[in-house]
Amino acid sequence: MKKLAFIINVFRENDFHSGGEKLFYELVSRSTQQGHKVDLYCTTYLGNEDILRKKLNKLIFLGHPKDFKHPEKIETFYNKVKSLIEKENYDFTISENIAPLIDIGVLQGHSFLHCRDKAGNFLSRLIYNLTKNKHIKAQKRWLKPCYRKIIVPSEILKNELAKNFKIPEEKFLVIHPGVDHPQVVSTEKKPAAPFVFGISAPSFGKKGGYLFLKALSLLKNRGYDFQAKLIHPKFHKSPLLKLLVKYYRLENKVEFLPYQKDMQEFYSSIDCLVMPSVMETFGLVALEAMIWKKPAIIGSFCGACEIINEGENGFVFNMSEKPHKNLAEKMEIFLNNSADYKRISENAYKTALTYSWENFYKVFKENFLLRTYPENNL
Repeated sequence: MKKLAFIINVFRENDFHSGGEKLFYELVSRSTQQGHKVDLYCTTYLGNEDILRKKLNKLIFLGHPKDFKHPEKIETFYNKVKSLIEKENYDFTISENIAPLIDIGVLQGHSFLHCRDKAGNFLSRLIYNLTKNKHIKAQKRWLKPCYRKIIVPSEILKNELAKNFKIPEEKFLVIHPGVDHPQVVSTEKKPAAPFVFGISAPSFGKKGGYLFLKALSLLKNRGYDFQAKLIHPKFHKSPLLKLLVKYYRLENKVEFLPYQKDMQEFYSSIDCLVMPSVMETFGLVALEAMIWKKPAIIGSFCGACEIINEGENGFVFNMSEKPHKNLAEKMEIFLNNSADYKRISENAYKTALTYSWENFYKVFKENFLLRTYPENNL
């Protein structure tokens, strides 16, 4: 058995706010289930029942979650962690997201360099560079020596980090995340008409919400009958977004939903998930929809596009040029050919079945826990 340390800002045992939080939880939880000695270093531990907390060898609290908004405070947090682990003799120390390196990095978010390059026009990029200059410099400093090994959820993120920080490709291990498998999945397509597209866009611009509305406008102008459901809790506080919906004449076509504690109800209410994110290192909602037999249309900037076989288990659209038109064309396929929907839905479900958290952890275990590595050489 191995002695492992996991380092994260806020650790959640349930009620995950992102796929990244779920992935890190699975690593910690399954490591304890396998009998490994697990210590967790964090600023905050959130859990309704604290079931996992009781299985940890040690739980060490340091700093404050808001400290992670400031590079110098992140470095202070990690320096404290380093001082604590010096005598612990861990087999592996695994930290989450780009931070001062210790050993193994589970990196699930794009770098600030990438975000700057995707910020929009020249002025937007310039403003981003000025406001995030300290963060950009810090990430360059942290990644210069490089982790012993970097776990990423997609080739898209691997390629971005390798390019921006000159990291050798052999340093990376790509493991697509898993998805929880429900015990019972309906075999019937939701009988209600018209066809319903769905999108989860809590951060509306980054998740491609405006792009989605523009594609819906094209479909409406072409005479298609459809409905759309958008998860965006702040819609009622956004008069500009309300005006945009009215401008596109989509008032009777779209329904904005609040935060969904149980996403199953959302997936059951739609026919197809759309993921047009401007930046998405994977996008777990795609797999979650697919496990409920709801196919996905995914933008080419999203890591989840790597699990899609075009026209077989879903569709991928090009985000680089006229993305709203490219998205609308893929949406039209479902609106024009309902007979093909059942085949694609079944294939989406079969694909999602192969992406379990058990299989995810199996790859992690085979690459780390079942092998012996010389120090600083993975």
